[in-house]
Formats: sequence, C-alpha cells, structure tokens
Amino acid sequence: MIMAAKEISDEYIEAALRTDKDYLYDPRRVEFHINAARTGGTFYDVVYKGKKRQRTKLAKWPAITAKALFSELAAIRANALADREAQLTLPVYETGDEVLFWFMQHIDQSNAFSEVYVSTASSYIANHLLGILDNIRLNDIDMVFLYKQLYIPMQSRYALSTIKGVFGVLKSAFTHAYELGLIARNPMKKIMFGCFVDKAAEQIDTKRDRQQGRLTPEDLPKLFALINKQGLQKRLFFLLQIHHGTGITATRLAEWQQVSREKGEWYLPESHCKNGQERRLVLSQQMIDLLDCFSKSTRYKQSDYLFSARGNKPVTKRTVERWYQNLSDEVGIKFTGCDLGKLDFGVDLYDAK
Repeated sequence: MIMAAKEISDEYIEAALRTDKDYLYDPRRVEFHINAARTGGTFYDVVYKGKKRQRTKLAKWPAITAKALFSELAAIRANALADREAQLTLPVYETGDEVLFWFMQHIDQSNAFSEVYVSTASSYIANHLLGILDNIRLNDIDMVFLYKQLYIPMQSRYALSTIKGVFGVLKSAFTHAYELGLIARNPMKKIMFGCFVDKAAEQIDTKRDRQQGRLTPEDLPKLFALINKQGLQKRLFFLLQIHHGTGITATRLAEWQQVSREKGEWYLPESHCKNGQERRLVLSQQMIDLLDCFSKSTRYKQSDYLFSARGNKPVTKRTVERWYQNLSDEVGIKFTGCDLGKLDFGVDLYDAK
C-alpha cells in the first residue's frame, strides 16, 4: 500500500487513478480512498487516537470535487461528525416531553439527588417545561425556540433567578439523557442562559429580590428543611402549593374525592380557580406517598376536606396565613404563600384562588 502526503486536488486524484496507489493523504487530516474499479473514491476525516485511526466518511468523488470539499471542509466535517455521533447512539426518546417525563422519574428514584432538588425540579418541569415541549421533536429545540417559547413568556412574570432555575433543570435533563445514550443528540449542549440575558441585569434582579425580602434559590435548602419539620397537615399544605402552584383558597378547599392517588391526579373544579376553568394537576410520586401517609390518620379522614380545623369545614384562610407567618419567621425572611410560589419555585399562585 502506497501513501502520498501532499494536498489533494482533483488533478492529483485523476493522476492517482492511473497508478497503483490505494489512497492519498492530505495534511488537513483528510484521506482519499480509491475504489476497486478505480473510477472514483471516498474522502474521510481522520482522527488519531493512540495508535488507531478513527475515520469518518465525508463525501464521495467525483460527486463532490476536491475543490468543493476543501473550500467547505469545516462545515462538511462538522456535519459528518454529527451524523456519526448520532449513528453511534441508539435513541430511546425523540421528543422533549418524553425526556422530561423520564428525568422526573430518574431523579425521584436516584439517591444522587437531594429531596430539595427533586421537589424543585419536578415543580419546574410540571409548571413550565412540559407545556412548551409537549410533542416537540428534539431537532426543533434550539436557542430561538427556547427564547420565544420559554424566556420571553417567563421574563415578564418571574424573577430571573426563577427562569435561570427552570433553564438549569432543562439543561440537566437533556445532558443526563444524552450521557446515558437515551437521545441521539443534546440540543442544549451549546445553549447557555447567558445567551438570553445580560449578566449585569441578572445580578441587579437577584439583589433587588433580596432587598425586598423575597426568597431566592439559595434559601431553598433551609426552607425545605423547616417544612419537613412541620406537622403532617402543614407539611402537606406547603408542598402541595409549591409543587402545583395553587393558591391558598384552592388548596385549603381540596377535598378527598377530588384527589386520585391511583391516577396520580388532583382535580380542581371551576369554583376553586380564579379564571373559572377547571384544572387537573399531575401528582408526583412524592406527593402521592405523602397523601397516603396523610390518609392513614383517622383524624384527617373524618372530614370531606384534606385540611380541616374542626368538624366538616375546611381550614380558614386566616389560619393558613398564620402558618405562613410562622414559617417565614423561622426562615428569617418575610414572605407569603404567593411570594413563595410565584417568584422562586417557578409556579404561579394566581391561576387558582
């Protein structure tokens, strides 16, 4: 086998076809393999890995001339390597919502993620990401799509710290799925949150939240630790609000007949929602487990309502406000139920009363 090391041209290929050379090598990391019939050949990208060469097909000659290939070598090489990467990976999921559903199950079952992260990530996914990525193919998810469908709608209603948290969960979901070979390509690989927002504006927004006494993501570990120390009824109330973005009234009026642990669903009738439209909320496995524990208490099952003070009546709004007052005092930052949900956990407490 004879190898020639000089830049490949169309004239050089035509001359080589009339000789006994098997292939040509170009110092730009390109090989040209002549076919058996000596009527043409194939260009390959070459990468050295130790003593081995990894070859990736670039194009066939004369369908693509040497002049055309080397004039667009960077683009042709990038596309070929991307195709090779996709071929080496057997995709399991092809749409955004499939990846998100998998990720929620993955973090819920893995010991590598804290309870705080699981709770917050599940809330972000359920309240912001599933809606925009439902049935959206991975190839259609890019920076423009996320800017129009995620960032723009959220930036007028939520603090940048919340949007950044949602973006981070989305990026983590695709990164983990890709590393485990569940998707052919990671559409989030080169997309950074900084692409959407000026860094100075992000710092000002976070500082303003702190000055106004609002919760920030840095407060989450302490907040969840304190919630988990509350009595069972209060703990369930707080977590239902945080996970699902329901307001105080909608949550305190929740009835046992409206919660299906078998279906993993919480039904909110029209009368409980400010916009007059009924809602059906998906319950995470963590919430189902907590409801199971809650339902075993005969004290709480004596009422039609999940949260009742005495008799068959729901707990009053004033009582819940006191719960939040006490919780905010323990955290050391003044906030209400609306502040907690709307600004820091990616859920909007104004859809439901």
